[in-house]
Amino acid sequence: MASLTELLDKPIQAPTGEEVALLQDLVVRTPDENAVEGPDVYPVVVGLVAKFKAVRGSRRIFIPWNRVAEMTTAGVRLNSPALNLRQFEQRPGELVLRSGLFDRQVVDVEGRRVVRINDLDLAPSEGQYRLVAVDVGPNAMLRRLVGPRLGDRVNQLVRHESSSRPQLIDWAQVAPAADNAYIDALQLRVPRERLALMQPAHLAHIVEQLTPKAGAALLTELDDAHAADALEELDDEQRGRLLREMDPERAADVLEEMEPDEAADALQNVTSEEAADLLGRMEREEAEDVATLLGYPEDSAGGIMTTEYVAVPDWATVGAVIELMRAQAKAAATGADDPLPEALPEVYVVIEDTPPARVAPVRRPAMRARTGARNGARSRPNASQTVAAEPRPFTLWMEGRLVGVVSLRDLLLADPQAQMMNVMRPVECIARPLDEERDVARLIADEDLVALPVVDDEGKMLGIVTVDDAIDVILPTAWKKRIPRAFH
Repeated sequence: MASLTELLDKPIQAPTGEEVALLQDLVVRTPDENAVEGPDVYPVVVGLVAKFKAVRGSRRIFIPWNRVAEMTTAGVRLNSPALNLRQFEQRPGELVLRSGLFDRQVVDVEGRRVVRINDLDLAPSEGQYRLVAVDVGPNAMLRRLVGPRLGDRVNQLVRHESSSRPQLIDWAQVAPAADNAYIDALQLRVPRERLALMQPAHLAHIVEQLTPKAGAALLTELDDAHAADALEELDDEQRGRLLREMDPERAADVLEEMEPDEAADALQNVTSEEAADLLGRMEREEAEDVATLLGYPEDSAGGIMTTEYVAVPDWATVGAVIELMRAQAKAAATGADDPLPEALPEVYVVIEDTPPARVAPVRRPAMRARTGARNGARSRPNASQTVAAEPRPFTLWMEGRLVGVVSLRDLLLADPQAQMMNVMRPVECIARPLDEERDVARLIADEDLVALPVVDDEGKMLGIVTVDDAIDVILPTAWKKRIPRAFH
């Protein structure tokens, strides 16, 4: 295996031994988009960029690999004296290594960090060379500055031997970290599969190390749901900067995947014109939920609450509620409908707004599945998602006056034939939408609550403030980053 620095600027000799040019760069063909493992992941060298000296000056020419008899750190030997003297031009699907990758930022997927390429390692493979690793160590940069031999000697003098070893990252674990002319060819590597394996918190840590433009380009490599999860791990100002750098349509799709309160917080950090534009591109129901939250002061209960919760009528039976929750989960698993809220601490019991002869209006949660792409707009509940055996059909998103709450444990242990009004417990703590967020957070902490319902003056349920929202208010930002997302 040889580093690119060791190969560059070495003589290129004709079969007779005469020096005809100097090696300036190597050209590789980017892998097929379906190559995600095996040797095909590693780009193969297809030719050389040579500096050819002529009577009227020098020019950069291309020498195809089939003209190369041997390439070592001592130089290149050709198998034919014939050279095409036309000026080198890069073709689609090709990448020039020295000018295209040196000093570029990439993501070390396995190491969960952003690194800078100081050198590249190539290995022989079936008569050719393949790009197999990137070197991000300081020794590699020194080799480039003073040459391989002097660089190695300097490292031996001023460093411990182990610290001067190459810091190599397997090429299969590298993904582009920026969107520019040099990296465009790398997009064919399809890094999405590898980035998709990373936890949202790790992705967020990488995005924090990038410029907003580069961070937005990285998020573009993810599906909407995964990008939304990563955005939710960032602070509000960073979300705003990333949204401004993203394509508006893509940004709207990602906002739809975010929890409504998180999306509202993100939109607080863009201009009112930009927020209105993004809301206009979102699906109507998601946009309405987010717009409602934006209408409350940022430091109020309404500003930190989420509209994702389960509410059922007081006359519904326990068995019917459980059956409906199972049906909803199955529909979400097949992509037919939205999932239950990720945080489902309790089931709320309401006296519905509509008279008995009518079905309450459907109220859908603003989140979508976090495990893959979703289809278009949300679907309305179908027959499998309502329970006809009850006095009348109902959904899990009923609107009405809050009268009680049932924990999931109590729900599972209750008699399936019992009505919710007979198994619920009274609501002892509530908040109003304009209450100060710190007062709400303190109440949640003092009463050891998992969630606090937010109601209007008539007792109608508007949303809930979860314990993680309370922690967001209480803990400083530096501390919040030290604990898992599930707890902040």
